[in-house]
Amino acid sequence: MTSKRVLIIDDDKMMVTLMTSLLRKEGLQVIAAFDGMSGTMMAQKQRPDLILLDMQMPAGGGEAVWKRLAASAHTSTIPVVYVTATSTPGFAAEAEAQGAAGVIKKPFEPEHFAERVMDFFKRATGQMDAIIE
Repeated sequence: MTSKRVLIIDDDKMMVTLMTSLLRKEGLQVIAAFDGMSGTMMAQKQRPDLILLDMQMPAGGGEAVWKRLAASAHTSTIPVVYVTATSTPGFAAEAEAQGAAGVIKKPFEPEHFAERVMDFFKRATGQMDAIIE
């Protein structure tokens, strides 16, 4: 059985290193991109099972990446979870209404991060109905 693959698109290399370490401990394969354009290309080429997308990146940010992913036949069905420090009221509900699989707010608790990501996998495959915020 092959493990699930997660693509992290985030310009903060320390954050990517932390997320990668936590997810690999759970047996997930992790690939990473440090800007939106390379992340979009990597998503189209690698077709990961889940994308963790930072919403606040330079050069267009996560929203532009999200639009490119949603518009492509190769990536439009890949669940995208926003990983962001954005904390405006209703952001998570708005993101999900636009098609995001969910939101993980930064800073997150490292001891629960991988568990939350696994919950999004379950949710994407219909094994879980609860909304995770």
